[in-house]
Amino acid sequence: MESKAAIEARKKDATRELVYAEDRGNAQSIYAYDIQDPANQPRILTKPKWFRDMSPDELNEMDDQAFKEWVEYLEQEGMDREDGAQLNLYERNVEVWRQLWRVIERSSVLVHLADARCPLLHISDQLMTHIRTQFPWKRVVLVLTKTDLVEKDRVQKWSSYLQTRYGHDIPVLAYSRDEVDESNTTLMRTIGQVSTGMDHHNLDDDSMTETKHKDTLTIGFVGEPNVGKSSLLNSLFDRKLVSVSATPGHTKHLQTHYFERVEMLERSDGVFSRVLVCDCPGVVFPRFNVPVLLQILFGSFPIAQTREPFSAVRFIAENCVPHLHEVYKLKPMEEDDDEWCPYTLCESYAQLRGFRVKGGKLDVHRAANTLLRDTLNGKKVVLSFPPPAAT
Repeated sequence: MESKAAIEARKKDATRELVYAEDRGNAQSIYAYDIQDPANQPRILTKPKWFRDMSPDELNEMDDQAFKEWVEYLEQEGMDREDGAQLNLYERNVEVWRQLWRVIERSSVLVHLADARCPLLHISDQLMTHIRTQFPWKRVVLVLTKTDLVEKDRVQKWSSYLQTRYGHDIPVLAYSRDEVDESNTTLMRTIGQVSTGMDHHNLDDDSMTETKHKDTLTIGFVGEPNVGKSSLLNSLFDRKLVSVSATPGHTKHLQTHYFERVEMLERSDGVFSRVLVCDCPGVVFPRFNVPVLLQILFGSFPIAQTREPFSAVRFIAENCVPHLHEVYKLKPMEEDDDEWCPYTLCESYAQLRGFRVKGGKLDVHRAANTLLRDTLNGKKVVLSFPPPAAT
């Protein structure tokens, strides 16, 4: 966690004038944090080896010990780094990791979701490697969500980049809330294609034990919080299966649902007559060098817990087009002052919305948090970035 001194230093920086991305000559400012570097993704917590004669208490004790050792490993990794990079607010509840393990074990096809505005902040290289090496018979589909917020050309560049990064045998799909029916059709057809050749003879024992039906294809949906997984599943089933919340960790346990429209798989072999969907709780995977401001803006850090919102407001203001004060039609607090900083932006927005604390002073923190929520939700402001080195 950040020190109080670091937070106070960022608060003081809130009055520094904005320097826009185009003035810096760096439209790819997000990659200054090396989020594309696999070295910034330490290993994830994986299920320890177990034996069928172990009791539930023994299994839980083994999981807890593995979790403790993993946390110690992450802390040591942080201390050993010469660059001083900090860990993000990763998932610290062992029960959520257990749910991820169960979904991986049960599923023949795993759908890994990522926000199309900056997929590399959500896709876990370590998870992809774990599935590929430990469960090579399983199939993975990457789905870019919220593509209605991003230019089609940029979405296509991301698809090409991710296929190069993870392998052309892994489909990368665009899921748009503006084209739900088409997106659902493409998703299920692709799952049908990648599952071709699978039958009950090559499903793993754990999957067979869980589903108890040899004719069932189990699909697991995994991803970090706020990538749009709940919205996608609600639209896929055409009813509200799960609640939608912007709070990371909103759901703690996996949920299962039978998907009745098996024909959407477009498989004629008749191997699978049922489809079971496993919805995994959102898991924030451990990463180094992802500052709190990025965790806030892309949904893995609760805005309500933000102690210093102004650095995130700065990142929005310096990188969004048009400029933030133009988007919200903000006016300077003083007529002759046309230079903006995060604090004056929040002052002006608080004035515009009538946000005040007791005593009548402008509530700049409420204004800042509202701007952060708008950006997270893609309301008025959309922050999206091209793949690394893309032009």
